Amino acid sequence: MDREMWILRQLETSLTVSAEALAERLQVNPRTVTNAINALNRMLAPAASARLLDGRYRLYILDPHAYSQARSRLVRATNSFNDQRHRRAREFGVLLSAKHPVTSDDLADIVCTSRATVLADVTQLREALKPLGVRIEGRSNWGFSLAAEELDLRLAELTLYPAELVDEYPIDDDIVAIVARITEQAHLSRPSRHYVRRWLTVLLDRTLTGHLIDEMPEEYQRLRNTPAHRIASELLAEAEVLVSTSFPIEEELFLAMSVAGMRTPDSAQGRQLFPADEEAPGLVDAIFERIAEVMQIHLDADELADEFTHHLTFMLNRMRFHVTIDEESVRNIRYQYPVAHRMAEISRDVIEERTGMRISDSETGLLAGYHQVFLDSHRAYPHLRLAIVTATGRVSAHLMRIQLGKVLPHDTKYLMLTSDEADESTLAKTDLVVATPDVDIAALAVGDVPVIQLSQVFDPAEFISRMSRLNLRGHIDLQLTGANSSLLMSMLSPDRFMALPTGTDYWSATEALVAHLVNQGLADESFLATLRARENEATMLLGGLVGFPHATIPGVERIVLAMATIPHRPEQPGARVVFLMGVPEKADYDDTILVTVYDEIIRLTNAPDLLNRLSQLTSYEDVFWLMASRPCDPA
Repeated sequence: MDREMWILRQLETSLTVSAEALAERLQVNPRTVTNAINALNRMLAPAASARLLDGRYRLYILDPHAYSQARSRLVRATNSFNDQRHRRAREFGVLLSAKHPVTSDDLADIVCTSRATVLADVTQLREALKPLGVRIEGRSNWGFSLAAEELDLRLAELTLYPAELVDEYPIDDDIVAIVARITEQAHLSRPSRHYVRRWLTVLLDRTLTGHLIDEMPEEYQRLRNTPAHRIASELLAEAEVLVSTSFPIEEELFLAMSVAGMRTPDSAQGRQLFPADEEAPGLVDAIFERIAEVMQIHLDADELADEFTHHLTFMLNRMRFHVTIDEESVRNIRYQYPVAHRMAEISRDVIEERTGMRISDSETGLLAGYHQVFLDSHRAYPHLRLAIVTATGRVSAHLMRIQLGKVLPHDTKYLMLTSDEADESTLAKTDLVVATPDVDIAALAVGDVPVIQLSQVFDPAEFISRMSRLNLRGHIDLQLTGANSSLLMSMLSPDRFMALPTGTDYWSATEALVAHLVNQGLADESFLATLRARENEATMLLGGLVGFPHATIPGVERIVLAMATIPHRPEQPGARVVFLMGVPEKADYDDTILVTVYDEIIRLTNAPDLLNRLSQLTSYEDVFWLMASRPCDPA
């Protein structure tokens, strides 16, 4: 039931999702996903149905009122003890509050299930709790109990089952009001206010039942007298009046962890209350230097430097104090934003090297979110200047403008011309020429301005995809009409493709491609030396499967791309394909092109089935058609 509810939430929030993405997230095979979708449809029928269209599932709602009722029934069923997560949360809660060992029979009675199911749950709980420093001791008949320091028990509850155990705990309205008032005064975001309330709930539950923290580890003492400590102290001072008890300094530091480890405040005013960690500015500089070194992408983070520095501050606190964040919000970010995630992995390596702390996958996902913002800021989006040329008068041009206006940015500048008015000097001032079918484009004097013919009815998604490549104009030879959906294939020509023999390793393939370009007069021997120096600094073999060696070729005016395939069986390690790219010197081209190319290559790295098929191909034509039929789109 939990699986079906999770799939439904994905369809509601992601709008569409592929079967492959569902299978990977749920760690099941595609057949299991199909069965789960069928089960979900039976639960929702006849009000709604999940249907597969163009390789992606979509949710269709026929009767909104009936759907709401069916969904509510599904939620209630999911939250019952038949749901593994909810049941295990309850079992953990029983063990957490128990004063004596609890037998498997007692647990089975509490959660209304069989003894065998409880024993299986205990095995799973043991594995989940082990990394958190919590042990389940005892045996089935003698009884089970939790063994850990009080701090670790609380962190385990907050990490594993905050929604099931903490959010369901009854807390006095006056205390809720205190949390809201004090955290709002500190300019905490709504999620952070809820986060602090969770920690206070656990603190009250444990302390009022006699489970106090006797001593905090030495590293937590650095929280004393910080802004986070002052907020926690203020909260507990007011709570003490309501619960008629006093809280020791250890409890203040525990609650301070929630503020020190929260998400970065959204407002500048909120960030000013929390000084940046003294290590953070140096980390920011080192991160962007390493990204430029490894990927040759130079980002300017000036506008977001303060927020990113504070993000690193809160992240370092979470690592120091073993505070975890919700993984759900960043779980799929590596597939949605592959280039940003690659930058986040580089950032993670820098942080781990300089601090000695391990950065979790969830924290890497949050870093990727910032890098995606940097990338969007890095890209230049000038006004698009577009000429519409028609042979039948301006009315046809205006009608075409209406159609284009539905899909192009609102600030696009249009120039409407007849064929007679479309001279070279006029068209040279535009970024794109759109000609109606009645125009003889062979007779148009367009110079190097891209031209495409469109009828009144065209595929807007395909048109936008091709328009996204206009920023490459002047850097690569690229056609818009008949272009491959793969940018890599659109940049490649048949004479720069090689099929190499089985057993060729990544660097040997790189050397062969460089020699091929040298023979064509497109590079010289210094290109290989530059690549070797870059490889010594950081490998350009991505995921062990796709090589992307790239470096500057002095004197070239346009980007040069070459490709080699290397046959491999699925189980064999090694590079399946190598893309070699030579770029002009930085002053001569826009390195956002690298971002676009990286995006497709990393998506290709995440598609092992496609890579294995690609490695077996020996002709440019076969590679072209495979990439055209299966572009590396986001999962």
